[in-house]
Amino acid sequence: RGVPPNPGTRRGGVSLRIRIFIVAVLAVVLASLRGLVPPPASVSGAFGRGSTIVLVHGLGSRVQHWFPVARLLARRHRVVLVDLPGHGQSGMPEPFSLERARLSLDEALAREGRDPVVLVGHSLGGLVAAAEACSRPDRVRALVLVETALRPQVEGKERAAVLEALDRDYQGTLRAEYESYGRDSTQGRTLYGEVAQLDPAMVKQWVRVALTADLSQRATSLAPPLLVVLAPRSWPHGEPWSATADALGYAGVPHVEPLRLEGCGHFVMLDRPADLARAIERFASSPEGQPLAMR
Repeated sequence: RGVPPNPGTRRGGVSLRIRIFIVAVLAVVLASLRGLVPPPASVSGAFGRGSTIVLVHGLGSRVQHWFPVARLLARRHRVVLVDLPGHGQSGMPEPFSLERARLSLDEALAREGRDPVVLVGHSLGGLVAAAEACSRPDRVRALVLVETALRPQVEGKERAAVLEALDRDYQGTLRAEYESYGRDSTQGRTLYGEVAQLDPAMVKQWVRVALTADLSQRATSLAPPLLVVLAPRSWPHGEPWSATADALGYAGVPHVEPLRLEGCGHFVMLDRPADLARAIERFASSPEGQPLAMR
């Protein structure tokens, strides 16, 4: 009596020391798990009313590139602009992978409510959107991919050469790639100037995803209807859709409508915003309706 209880005294079969140890271990585990949870993709803007259309930009791009299209779509729809991980206000999950980027996008879509959305992705943003549509078809009513390849466009030694070039001459390699994306040299230089401001480590991680991620097989069981919008650089004149589909990984994908828009480079939303908005809106209103005419 009057003696303070021994910290090691057993109470209810578990000593206080063991309880303290368990709490400490749990704290460490939870801290580790928090580091593995990808940060939710940032919703940079939402405006308009109606059914929801979500726009996702590509690597080195930004939500502002979608503004010309978003303004037109917002006349009849609620438009949501989402930042890819590592861009804008969106954090970069570590370690990085396509699946963790998808989970970030999934978090953004979950905040939009239970109703499925029309999900639109450009370039690598389209790859993330396609992964989401494959994994969570309940969230996606229709999918629109703009200048997106579902399979890597370089393999083997060529892939290794690209990665080596990035390490050896990062700015020079980046400049050559992004200047080729422009509809002309002026736009190409502007696009390069924007991506050159981003963290090289982040850009390299995304490039590795582009060089290794292959959704072509998973997409053969894609549930939502799909509209593929391409520029002539990706779907050359005179080439049948079957050849382009095979090259880009769309062979065997069900419910797919291809559309080629003329007079534009890789950034279709900047070069043909009215036509792209019209195509998205028509597909959103009748995703399994009549095929869209090529322009």
